[in-house]
Amino acid sequence: SALVDHKVCVVTMAPILNKDVTASGVKNLTKAQLTDIFTGKITNWKEVGGADEAIVLITRPESSGTRATFKKYALDGASEASNKSMETDDSGVLLQNVKTTKGAIGYVALSYLTKDAGVDTVSLDGVAPTLENTYSGKYPVWGYEHMYTKGEATGAVKAFLDFILSADYGKEIEKQGYGVTAKMQVKR
Repeated sequence: SALVDHKVCVVTMAPILNKDVTASGVKNLTKAQLTDIFTGKITNWKEVGGADEAIVLITRPESSGTRATFKKYALDGASEASNKSMETDDSGVLLQNVKTTKGAIGYVALSYLTKDAGVDTVSLDGVAPTLENTYSGKYPVWGYEHMYTKGEATGAVKAFLDFILSADYGKEIEKQGYGVTAKMQVKR
């Protein structure tokens, strides 16, 4: 029988900056500016209101699902310039690289942005990357996380999915930085 898709939570992707970039005044980027940064058209933070400092892209490989979501919803399909020397699909490593590299920009799921992450997020067209803004549809860079069953779920599998989609477990999902599918006011 066919696979059945269960959208079990929502993942929001946030552009992240080295703290020296936000300290120099970069707190918001337009989608056009973000696209120009990630495609290599803008190469210095002074071009978007920051210090005279080279932009260092911390990129993900072509095979990355996170990159695919970011490309579609943050860059409107534009292809990211590659920085092979600073490329990783390990979000923890990517976050560390942005934290320790002056002038760096990258992106991670909100679940990686703990209080002690050591990086700053940047708003997109004046909208902060938060769960509330994702739920309302104001913040556009998000996707679903999925579980699949072969045919409709029954028995223990159905009970497990019901638990994962429950309001009680939803509180745990939000504590980890993910969104609850049922709270989405927009659909994809």
